[in-house]
Formats: sequence, C-alpha cells, structure tokens
Amino acid sequence: MISLYSVLGLEENSASTEVETAHARLVQAFKSAQFSEGTTAHEQAGKCVRSIENAFQTLKTPELRRLYVEQRSEYLKGEKRGDTRPRLGQLCVASGMISMEQLREAVEEQIKNGMQLGEVLIQKKFISAAQLDGLLLGQEMIDVPSAVTEPTAVKLISLGLLTEDMGLIAQMEHRSLVLPIADIVARHGWVERDVLKILVA
Repeated sequence: MISLYSVLGLEENSASTEVETAHARLVQAFKSAQFSEGTTAHEQAGKCVRSIENAFQTLKTPELRRLYVEQRSEYLKGEKRGDTRPRLGQLCVASGMISMEQLREAVEEQIKNGMQLGEVLIQKKFISAAQLDGLLLGQEMIDVPSAVTEPTAVKLISLGLLTEDMGLIAQMEHRSLVLPIADIVARHGWVERDVLKILVA
C-alpha cells in the first residue's frame, strides 16, 4: 500500500498545514516547469500531479484520512521487514549487466517455458555462464532489505514512477555505490531528471 504522505514528500501523520503547504508547493512547481507535450517528462509530470491531487484530497478530508491511516496501519502490521537475499534479476540490473526491459523479456520467457531465470538470461545472451556463477555466489553473500525503505525511492514508488523492483534495485545500488537514489534512477532512465529536480528538492 502506497504512502500518501510520501507522495507529498512528508513523514507519516504530518499535520494538515504541512499537507496543504506541500501540495501547493508541488503543484506550483510542476505548473511552472511547463514540460513539452509528448515527452516522457510531460507524461511523468502528469502522473505526479494526479497522484499529488489524489493524496491531497484523501488527506484533507478527515473521514478519508482516518480510513487511510487505519488501512496503512493494518498493511504495515502484516508486512514482513528485515533482510533477505536479492533476487537474481535485481542483481543483474543493479550490476548493470542487463536493463529492466531485458529482465522483463527474460521473465516472460521464464514463465512461458518454465525455465530457470539464469538459463533464460544465458540463452538470450544477456549474460554469460561465468557471470551467472558470479551473481549466484554474490546472491548468497548479500543481504538486502526485503522492502523499499529509502525515502526517495518510497516517494517515487508512491507516485507511480517506479515499481517495487526498481526501488529495490535502486536501493541496492545506493548501498553499494553510495550515490543518491535520484542519480541512480536517472542513470537507468526510469525517471526524467527535470521531474526529479522538482520531487527531490
């Protein structure tokens, strides 16, 4: 369940005045940016504004806000946190061996043919057998959080700009490369830099 407060760049249960201020600032920033129609940035900006408006409408209405807080609390109780082994596909993308598009293609093939993901990646020549061996060894030695916890990544997921997998990959790279999440996301081409400038101000 997404965090509506994260959409606005706020901590959970922030005051109503903070919600109003964050909403006004973000909407004004996106209006002022005037992204060219038909561009990825324009599309992402539109998605952000819709998410921001939805979050604001829910959080400014006392009854809707109460329902959201209850549902979010239940969701967090059921969510398992802690460290886990990274999935092979996440490691491949985080290490720069393959792109998200290649991972999607490999996963579709895996589902269709019932093969192991590693086999599919080798068959499609996305990685070599030696690279797979290295990744599998690394997979055993690395612990990563089982959920996205880094605030910028949480915000981008809440806005619908990143998937949970992308967030986990960015978080892995953030830990190993010590780069800001925004830089990692932009480098992968997942979110336009001009949109990130507004969101990560």
